[in-house]
Amino acid sequence: MAGGVNPGRVAAGRVLMACDAGRHADLELRRRAPEAPDDRALAWHLVYGVLRHRGELDALIRSVSGRRLKKIDPPALTALRLGLYELRYARTRPHAAVDQAVRLTARLGGARARNFVNAVLRRSQAAEAVAPTATVNHPDWLVDRWTARLGPEGAATWCAANDREAPLSLVARDDPEGVAAALRAGGVSVRPGEAGGEPVPGCWLIDDHRGSPTSLPGFSEGAWWVMDPAAAATADWLQIQPGERALDVCAAPGGKSLRMAAAGAEVVATDRSPERLERLSENAARVGRDGLSIRAAAVDWLEADDDAITSAVGAEPFDAVLVDAPCTGLGTLRRHPEIRWRRLPTDPAAMALRQLPILERAAERVKPGGRLVYAVCSAEPEEGAEVVQAFLEDTAGFTLEAALELAPPSGDEDAFYAARLRRDP
Repeated sequence: MAGGVNPGRVAAGRVLMACDAGRHADLELRRRAPEAPDDRALAWHLVYGVLRHRGELDALIRSVSGRRLKKIDPPALTALRLGLYELRYARTRPHAAVDQAVRLTARLGGARARNFVNAVLRRSQAAEAVAPTATVNHPDWLVDRWTARLGPEGAATWCAANDREAPLSLVARDDPEGVAAALRAGGVSVRPGEAGGEPVPGCWLIDDHRGSPTSLPGFSEGAWWVMDPAAAATADWLQIQPGERALDVCAAPGGKSLRMAAAGAEVVATDRSPERLERLSENAARVGRDGLSIRAAAVDWLEADDDAITSAVGAEPFDAVLVDAPCTGLGTLRRHPEIRWRRLPTDPAAMALRQLPILERAAERVKPGGRLVYAVCSAEPEEGAEVVQAFLEDTAGFTLEAALELAPPSGDEDAFYAARLRRDP
């Protein structure tokens, strides 16, 4: 225990500070968490616990310290959040939680604040517990927005669901029952995945999984990949038929491309990030070793000219085009709780300014009679239905066939919006 602090706690503190600077929790944990299994598991547990309970933790810090959060140095604030989470929600003994948080303050660069952290944590143990509301762990602007759309009860239900840990979701390549049988034989309990109350073919949910999914039966054989039920349902919205050509415009990390290829399509998968495309190619190599057809190409659909796009994806139009557009990610708060603390009220409308041009350019690649699906992992109207409406008003030759709105989610899926449009023959 270097410096008297558990390595898992040190990693958790550094990841939380990185999240405050705009990084993604899962990516930072993969990079920073210790190799030792117990320490690595502790880091993941603490990071996601703090992020899911940050609203109530911060309220307690303000109450006990008498300070505004902006007046507390980041190392001290991070150590306080971790210490309070352990005091309130973990099995850590109180004196150990306080001691580790004080020591962690120094490890994170806030040595001068150790006495302050110690005093706040000790006073918090004597503070009267206040039952948190269902919405306390979401920013006020988001709660207000959801309340206006869904009413107080609907908003509270959605927020409470976001504060629960999401199950691990797997999608089988071509033998769903065989995948489930192998998992059960390995001691794993699985249940079917649903989206909008409807079963998602080949999707299985695993509750209470700890550790890396790579250790589960079938991973190394490429029998399945990790994918939320709503994301799989969105790919299915394209109604892929064997032998069709499909374009996945914003494809990385590649789950939807794999889903389309497993349905028999020849897929061209594009993304603006070469690094993210490498991850897609790794997944495709693992899952597609028996012949799934996926070709990856780096394309920035906002910046590239038409010649560059044609060079990357070819001149021939596609039977089906999927635009899973960059978005706020506000439909994925269970899996990515850090997003709720970094988004602003203006972000949904600002994202639409990027989403609409991507959709318009991608639509040019749909052949007559072909399908175009626009999707976002956000349920905010500015990013979903309003983008589609603006597209239809500005673009001739397309008809809206159907829309899939998973807001709020009815089960264990993320909140997606997807619209299927068809180009005139």
